[in-house]
Amino acid sequence: MSTGPDPAKPGDGGEFDEGAGPMPRSAAPLSAEDLITLNEEIAGMAKAGLPLDKGLSALAREMVSGRLQQVTAQLAVDLKAGLTLPEALERQGGRVPPYYAALLAAGIRSGRISEVLGTLTVYARSLNEFRATIVSSLLYPLIVLVMGSVLLVFVGGFILPAYVGILESFKMKLPFLSEVVLWVGRHPLQVVAAPIALVIGWVLLERLWLNQTPEGRRLRTRIVYSLPIAGTLLRSARLAAFTDLLGILIEQGIPLPEAMRLAAEASSDPLLTEGARRVEAEISQGVPLGQALQAQQLWPELVIWMVGFGEKQGTLPAALKQVAQMYRREAEARSTLLRTVLPPLLVIILAASLGALFIFGLMAPFIALLDGLSGGGMKK
Repeated sequence: MSTGPDPAKPGDGGEFDEGAGPMPRSAAPLSAEDLITLNEEIAGMAKAGLPLDKGLSALAREMVSGRLQQVTAQLAVDLKAGLTLPEALERQGGRVPPYYAALLAAGIRSGRISEVLGTLTVYARSLNEFRATIVSSLLYPLIVLVMGSVLLVFVGGFILPAYVGILESFKMKLPFLSEVVLWVGRHPLQVVAAPIALVIGWVLLERLWLNQTPEGRRLRTRIVYSLPIAGTLLRSARLAAFTDLLGILIEQGIPLPEAMRLAAEASSDPLLTEGARRVEAEISQGVPLGQALQAQQLWPELVIWMVGFGEKQGTLPAALKQVAQMYRREAEARSTLLRTVLPPLLVIILAASLGALFIFGLMAPFIALLDGLSGGGMKK
């Protein structure tokens, strides 16, 4: 299917900005929603047979300023200059993922551009929805922890001090736990500022060191993956996205080494990216994919066997999609655990903690006070 005579070629009119150049490689990438919007617009124009240069130019004029508007306008300019759509996308630098241009080029060669665009939309939407699921799964437990901290500060700052003056007048010593709660109530800024300082310190450490070197990025990833539940969830989600994209690239006829490289470039996991590049080097030398994966230990043995078997049977894309589904189910299970089990568990822990604070932090001084007022008569 084509957009007029050829979906990769420009239309027959319009002005070209001679001063326009490619986007810098360091340009901020499009968000997932922006990439979905751009892909759907290109798919709609391709299905209707409209010239992309004029259609994208008109679309850019209707958009508010932003990265998507700049990318759309630049694509229209490049298409009017005679570039193909994949070439125009490659000139976007870091704003558009490299796999996007490669898949469109493969779709144009095979005459399946509409199918490729539809596949890209499904992939981008599923990835975006899954990211939203992860964020929502982590947000509720965070809210529960914040509420618990606020309650602790309230008890120590407003309820417990009412006992302090009375106990001091009787020259009675507060229990240790009561003193801890009282200190929290008297220093709410320190209690609140300490976690914030830790977060800021982690961000600065990540920006100044961890995010500047490959070793630092890999160390950061290992630290995150070591977290219970959340670390496994994130790793499974990244593996699902990587495997799904690799299957799509191979299914559209992109050579395996190039598909491995493009999937690695799209991955946000530095450990996976590094391993995939080594796999790419090995399969470029004729090593079977299953054997290369086993040498790099990117996946568990079961997954490697599934991929190797699919490669031998000529059903590698289907095997990769099955692996992606397996990792997606694993990530969804962890996400469900975070949403359904962790918040009630945190509430129970919070209730038990507050109950212990009430019994030992508030009632213990009160019982000691009554015992003092009775002159120790309660011991008789």
